[in-house]
Amino acid sequence: IIVGTALVVFISYGYIIITIVQMPSAESRYKAFSTCSSHMLAVSLFFGAVFFMYAQPGATSSPDRSNIISILYTVVIPMLNPFIYTLRNKDVK
Repeated sequence: IIVGTALVVFISYGYIIITIVQMPSAESRYKAFSTCSSHMLAVSLFFGAVFFMYAQPGATSSPDRSNIISILYTVVIPMLNPFIYTLRNKDVK
């Protein structure tokens, strides 16, 4: 389920990036990339932690590592989202 969901999301991001690159003006490309980059970063962090959690072999997993990673993608990454999305803000830049 995780691989299928991530595959659909990253394929759609691929189409978005292709569309942005084909835009005629540099200003519109910059604006589109600045809008999409924060969302791509947040989703990549989430899926990276989830893949690391669930794609590891059962023999090498430890409960301590599992607890740390689950805290990472359930608490830390959602707490980072407001900071990631404020990077788009002109006042923050």
